[in-house]
Amino acid sequence: MEAFFEFVRERYCILLKRRAAAEEGATTWGPPWTKDPVLQKYRFCNVFREDDKTTVWFRENVRGPLSEHPNVLMATIIFRWFNRITTGKVLLDHVLFADWNPSRARAVLKDLHPLITGAYVIRTAAGMTKLEGLIKYIDCMWAQRGELIAQVEACTTLEGACAILQSYEGLGSFMAYEIVTDLRHTYLLRDATDINTWANPGPGAARGLGLVLLGDAEEFRYDSSVDSAKLQDGMQHLLALSRLNYWPGGWPRWEMREVEHSLCEYAKYMGAKEGRKLKQRFSTGR
Repeated sequence: MEAFFEFVRERYCILLKRRAAAEEGATTWGPPWTKDPVLQKYRFCNVFREDDKTTVWFRENVRGPLSEHPNVLMATIIFRWFNRITTGKVLLDHVLFADWNPSRARAVLKDLHPLITGAYVIRTAAGMTKLEGLIKYIDCMWAQRGELIAQVEACTTLEGACAILQSYEGLGSFMAYEIVTDLRHTYLLRDATDINTWANPGPGAARGLGLVLLGDAEEFRYDSSVDSAKLQDGMQHLLALSRLNYWPGGWPRWEMREVEHSLCEYAKYMGAKEGRKLKQRFSTGR
């Protein structure tokens, strides 16, 4: 437990140091930002998803301006399927978030490389390019957007909204949760009743929770109905601890999303400590 919170505190301290250095013009100090050799070597996501570069761009340019408008739902779905700032800028410049048009999308995106994020696994139908597959998925949802918006507007929980999104072709559990995490900051789900009681743990978070609670990364299965309640209870326990002495009171408060997200990163961190190589190296420019 202590090691888990020590990791996330140190990760957040790195962000604060880099911000301070940027404000000072980085003239007096710089990297290394930590004495932790694993954090020096490898890249880990921020504790708060809202601090990630891609999310910051999306919030400032799309989600924020549309946060009180029904268009925010499809704009979020479209952006997160690509999840790249360069692609997002093209979509925004050609008004494709508010007025989706497959022919226009195809024309302006066909020569853009890379087109989609490398962080998500995007599956499309056999024989289709990623672009054509995503256009197909978006076309389908765009045609039903009125019904979809009404469903999500009537939904009172993040978990329920995830289930609604997963009923559409191409949106699995992971992608639906990423979209819902954005919508939690809009009129659609900012008052969801389970913000502090539910999260959608993937395999990384399940491994992390097993390590934190029992020292065994294989203790819980993320896709097990038997372990589902245990995962939720364990994450709620960590959220409660974050509001005691494990997380400074002057820092932003955690929600269940931060617990789930940090457990996934902690599993990666512990793997690196044991000698496993991670894909992304830390870059001082990121």
